[in-house]
Amino acid sequence: MYGGFSQPEVKGWCPGLFAPMEAADGWLVRVRPMLGRLEAAQAFLLAEVAQQQGNGRIGLTNRASLQLRGFDADSARRFPEIAVAAGLGLSDAGMERRQTMLVSPLAGDDPACAPDTVACAESLRHALVCAEELSALPGKFGFAVDGGGLYAPGLLRADIAVRSMGAGLWSVVCGQMCGPQVTYAVAVGQAVALAHAFVASHQSIRPQRDPKVGTELFRLTGLEGQALAVSATPAQAEGARVGSLGHGLFALAVPMGSMTATMLQDCARVAVTEGDGILRLTPWHTIVFGGLGQLPEVEGMVADPHSPLLRIWACSGVSACAQAAGRTEELARSLAPLLPDAVCLHVSGCRKGCAHPAAADYTLVAGAQGYGLVRNGGASGYVQHLFADEHAVYKAFQTFKHEGAVDAGL
Repeated sequence: MYGGFSQPEVKGWCPGLFAPMEAADGWLVRVRPMLGRLEAAQAFLLAEVAQQQGNGRIGLTNRASLQLRGFDADSARRFPEIAVAAGLGLSDAGMERRQTMLVSPLAGDDPACAPDTVACAESLRHALVCAEELSALPGKFGFAVDGGGLYAPGLLRADIAVRSMGAGLWSVVCGQMCGPQVTYAVAVGQAVALAHAFVASHQSIRPQRDPKVGTELFRLTGLEGQALAVSATPAQAEGARVGSLGHGLFALAVPMGSMTATMLQDCARVAVTEGDGILRLTPWHTIVFGGLGQLPEVEGMVADPHSPLLRIWACSGVSACAQAAGRTEELARSLAPLLPDAVCLHVSGCRKGCAHPAAADYTLVAGAQGYGLVRNGGASGYVQHLFADEHAVYKAFQTFKHEGAVDAGL
């Protein structure tokens, strides 16, 4: 292991509407639109707030949330009132925190998505909002309602998911375990029971981080289940599709999840003037428009399904994060043209790997001595090569373009 790549100090928390977080570029605030759907009027409002009170930078996270950056402390404290008034959150902080979950972005639009997905999501949301004891769950603990369809079952990653099995049947999924096929009402009850078991067991590791935790929670609740097949968890890159999705749906990608307030305004304008007025946010850094007749054009967004930017993850880097040791987004953009087909790249400012906790073909990690290279692993993996600076990284990827391996000749 190379020096300068020790595990980072864990600071802060998972930001939420009532829990803004201080970063290197100011305070960041987060909103989680209900069911992942943002009305155009809400998008215009958020863009205006981002420009006037923040630094104009907006992140679309891997939980389909929006992060507005660069606020001062007073503006960050006032933001929840603005969001709640716009229908972007609940006034009760505990209820707002507990209703966090991912839902299939095309529920109600994609005929192949389970028709009762929205009803299932509303049922789970109500159960979570009413379960005050679940406020003890870790901030990053997540739920999902996965109706399948165009976005294959298993693409929505969460600690506890309620997943459609077809024919009106659902199963609860936790870690590596999948419960029996039941009605969605029963599956929702099982999901809440598993969450209560997590709290009661005083676990410190979430099921998404360690799948074996799910097995233990199944045991504690007395729930029968079976281990998930590996094929049941498709690669996250499969969700980052752009272009026509059929049924009047078109998707554009936010490069590396980082956009400007102007880009959000332009998306809202397209939704109002050409579509149904709704922006469907996905956890794969894409925005889906409905009711359109053709692929929209929004400057700065990715519309080419072959763009390497769809296979690159990067955090905000040293310009916005105190733990980051180097530039990330800029480096990732410079490397994009050198990335071969089907190869995924993650550029992380530190060992936490916030932008992409999973493994990638190539992961670059910024450290005190430069950039470390991890092959077929995540940001916390074994660093096999060390590059002194961005120029050295770029030179190595040029070799990759011609010879097929970043480490060729090293």
